Amino acid sequence: MAGRSTTSQSVSINRSPAEVFAYLSDVSKHAEWSPKPYRTEGTSGPVKVGDMFASVGSIPGDKNHRNEVTVTECSAPTRLVLDAMEKGEHFINTFELQPQGEGTLVTRSMDAPNPPFPISLIFPLLMATVIKPDVRKGLNNLKANLERV
Repeated sequence: MAGRSTTSQSVSINRSPAEVFAYLSDVSKHAEWSPKPYRTEGTSGPVKVGDMFASVGSIPGDKNHRNEVTVTECSAPTRLVLDAMEKGEHFINTFELQPQGEGTLVTRSMDAPNPPFPISLIFPLLMATVIKPDVRKGLNNLKANLERV
């Protein structure tokens, strides 16, 4: 059985946890800060536990990559967990929010199954050169969007 890969990155945002959570929990707004073309289908406004929607994004070789997503945790204003199913595998995105002075520290964690051979051979390179930089860019976009006056 294949193992799992995890990565997490954080960003400080000069907004309250409640403001940041309100923006994050409206998953239709994730396209506003995604580093690549992205959209959601089947939801608008803030989500709650049990809500399901489709996410459509771009990955190498598939510009309309579709996942069915379930909100498995939605604990305002501290935690949002999205479970995307693809080919029977769970891809978990967790957003944790902690007060930090006048602002909020947002940590995004991604937990995914290791890819099968032969992709597994280049996966560490993909993680370092594509996935982690995209997560960083997305978090920086999130920060910029929320800190606009």
